[in-house]
Amino acid sequence: MIIWIDGTYGVGKTTVAKQLKKKWGSETELLEADEYINETIKKIVEEAKASHTTPNIGGNIPQNNMRFLKDFKKIIEEKYEVKNKRLIVDMALTEIECKENLFDLLRMEGKNIVHFILTAHEKILRERIKQDKDRMKELALDELEANIQFLKDSYPDAIWIQTDNGYVDDIAEEIIEIIKLMEH
Repeated sequence: MIIWIDGTYGVGKTTVAKQLKKKWGSETELLEADEYINETIKKIVEEAKASHTTPNIGGNIPQNNMRFLKDFKKIIEEKYEVKNKRLIVDMALTEIECKENLFDLLRMEGKNIVHFILTAHEKILRERIKQDKDRMKELALDELEANIQFLKDSYPDAIWIQTDNGYVDDIAEEIIEIIKLMEH
């Protein structure tokens, strides 16, 4: 089973995904898109150096980098094959490229994906983004409304979870309870 943790910048995807991993322990593997995009970009740069060409990054965020989407899909498929293990994927699906070339393809291949979209009021998200130290804040703030709308329009069967209260343990427990019901 793939437990996909989705949502906009600042909603708490990574924090919740890490809490789920902590609670489930060794029976779970966590794939963080942000870590894997860096590996893909390094590969692209190394390949360009080796061939004495200019690197063609092809998109600077995981959601629109086609090379990353292809590589990440392959990683998800490999990890999915490990029996008796839950797979948590921490990635926003806020661009058409990632929806069509990653998420939709995995579903069409019959992968069992439980799709959670974490949400919060826009004012709260904007405050969280402003306080974040590691993000491209301007991009996150500029794209926030479009990302929220894309999620609403694109994933009618996702399970939406409100994160306004910010209690990570409560959010993780809500997801765990939903998964327990689905597994039995």
